[in-house]
Amino acid sequence: MSSPGGRLSSLSVGIVVAMAAGLFVPALIGVMTLSYLRQAQINKELSAYLDERASQLSNSLAVPVWNYNTIGVSTIGQSALLDPQVVRITVSDSDKVPIVVLEQPQRRLGKSQVVQRPLLMRSAGTEEVAGFVEIEVDDGLKQQEFARDRRAYAFILLGQFVLSLGCILVALHLRVLRPLHRLTLFSNRLAGGNFEQPIGWERPDEIGRLAQQMDRMRKDLKTSFAEQQVILSNVQVGVLFVRDGRLHIANHHAEQIFGYGPGAMAGLPASTLYPQGGPAAEGGPDEELRFLQRQDGTQFWAQVRKRGLDPQQPQAGSIWVIEDFTARKAAEDEINSLAFYDPLTLLPNRRLLMDRLKHALVASARSGKCGALLFIDLDHFKTLNDTLGHDKGDLLLQQVAQRLVTCVREGDTVARLGGDEFVVILEDLGGNPDEVATHCRAVGEKIFNALNLSYPLAGHDVRSTPSIGVTLFDGPRNSIDELLKQADLAMYQAKTAGRNTLRFFDAAMQAAVSERAVLESDLREALRLQQFVLHYQPQVVGQRQITGAEVLLRWQHPRRGMVGPADFIPLAEETGLILPLGHWVLQTACAQLALWALRPETAELSIAVNVSAKQMQQEDFVAQVLAVLRDSGAQPRKLKLELTESVLVDDVEATIRKMDALKSSGVGFSLDDFGTGYSSLTYLKRLPLDQLKIDQGFIKDILVDPNDAAIARMVIALAESLGLCVIAEGVEEEAQRLFLAHSGCHAYQGYLMARPQPIAEFEAILGQP
Repeated sequence: MSSPGGRLSSLSVGIVVAMAAGLFVPALIGVMTLSYLRQAQINKELSAYLDERASQLSNSLAVPVWNYNTIGVSTIGQSALLDPQVVRITVSDSDKVPIVVLEQPQRRLGKSQVVQRPLLMRSAGTEEVAGFVEIEVDDGLKQQEFARDRRAYAFILLGQFVLSLGCILVALHLRVLRPLHRLTLFSNRLAGGNFEQPIGWERPDEIGRLAQQMDRMRKDLKTSFAEQQVILSNVQVGVLFVRDGRLHIANHHAEQIFGYGPGAMAGLPASTLYPQGGPAAEGGPDEELRFLQRQDGTQFWAQVRKRGLDPQQPQAGSIWVIEDFTARKAAEDEINSLAFYDPLTLLPNRRLLMDRLKHALVASARSGKCGALLFIDLDHFKTLNDTLGHDKGDLLLQQVAQRLVTCVREGDTVARLGGDEFVVILEDLGGNPDEVATHCRAVGEKIFNALNLSYPLAGHDVRSTPSIGVTLFDGPRNSIDELLKQADLAMYQAKTAGRNTLRFFDAAMQAAVSERAVLESDLREALRLQQFVLHYQPQVVGQRQITGAEVLLRWQHPRRGMVGPADFIPLAEETGLILPLGHWVLQTACAQLALWALRPETAELSIAVNVSAKQMQQEDFVAQVLAVLRDSGAQPRKLKLELTESVLVDDVEATIRKMDALKSSGVGFSLDDFGTGYSSLTYLKRLPLDQLKIDQGFIKDILVDPNDAAIARMVIALAESLGLCVIAEGVEEEAQRLFLAHSGCHAYQGYLMARPQPIAEFEAILGQP
């Protein structure tokens, strides 16, 4: 590439050549024009001279020739030859026979011209040809004169050319070339990054205006460069300028990223930034995430973006933007781990399990080999968590995860669904279902053997057992959700079978689950459409004195008819629907008490309402009961809440506080099914009870089973010792009533008096003697 000085010299030479040509060509044309005109003039003068000479000789020679005076002819001819331009004179007679020929051949220097004239004798008005004269004239002398004139013209025009060119060159140098040279030096300074020195001169012409524009450009470039430097110095990414495979510019952050000192990166090969030399400097993708190398040899993740300065000219170089991705990559890896792995056990989580199960189903369909899904739940884990603390529970889960991994092959999957639930995917087990089941049992035994060992938990040595449900799969016949549900159902069957065992899924189990799902849907619909009614079973003292009733819930199902509580209350307990259902029962019972209070014959009747453990566990249970009593207008002393012993299992102290609060408002309490459950005398004496109810399981065989009879007597004696009333349920025979009365229990309910029945039929019994 030529230098700016060379370009300026070429411009000066070009201008000088153009100006010289501009002056020389007109001069040349002038010389040629003058020469042409002078030549024409010479030719004209020569022709005139020749004609004049020929006329003179014809007049002078006519008489001598007529007289044939050769001496006279020669004398006249010799005088004519005295003219140096005359080369030859030939005089001839009338027959054109030469008389005298005079010639000077050495005078032929140029071109010759010949003219002939007749010699005429005039006499008495007549003319007669005496002879002829022929004269030859040479233009050599005239041409020499023309050459001298042409040289004179050339010298004059050359002097004019040189003088004009000199004046023009001086003016050009002073007015154009020197300012242009100064502008060139100024642009060189700008190209070199010197924006501090101004151009320093002004002119009113076009070059001056150009200088002003360039100086403004200098100021703009100075400002722009300063802004770029500030940006490059403060931007939190590395910026490199790369050309011809080398680093030319590196900002401060790039030097920090790669561990170089200020200015140390300039001139380095770009390949030094890559491990083992790396790719070509300008090669590779425009944007990539890859390893780069620091000065000390350590490697790090970096986001590299490359942009060429001129796509049409790769040699112009490129800008690289380098961003240290080490922290972000670590965060992404951590996010990926959190997204797909359980942070406690480091096992695959539910999301990754679903993905692997999907691939397992596809692989099974492709290979024709079965796989299996094992659903593992730890027995009584909640109790361990509550007693030893969640930190010990977490330690147990971590050890369980480690042991499960050792029980399966490397290609199998062990995942944690959450809580104490784990899932194992066994793949490529073969095509025979019996052999697959045998393999699953073997794996299950390994899991039992591993998980039944004791667990050292920070000073505590505990034991835990698993319940395992297994379902087999053969290609994508069932969806992932269906397989998990099947394995989950099989696991619950294992728990039902006594825990610490393994069960396989079967179709009957699925049918029961489907039936349960339908029933749950119908139950929710029943609540919305108010398909429930209360039946009343009389509570009697003596033979037929009705003191109140226990309300029992019935479901008027549109397809199944009247459904008893045993068929839907457990499901309501599991789904939480028992809360709105129990509240409705309480509202309806209290509304009935308010109606009875308006009639003298029913004003003293009480109603017993069953309360579930979930209802009692509500924080605002006391407020709910009191609000229902207040809104309905029922008397609290006529309401008796029947609790089962399951209420006492969780948070007995809170239960006692709620019972005390309701007791202080007049609400009574009865302990239902006494003797079948918890029955802790320690808590029994602290409960603000009014009544114990003997379970019907003891009443059924009370006349034939001594144990049932003894338990009934014990309950009656215990109630008497605690100052409580006692009532028996399920009394169907008079003999049973008499036995209970003889033992000290005079209150009962059962088929002996009446079955549970609608309110109208119950009130009809009240009027019977």
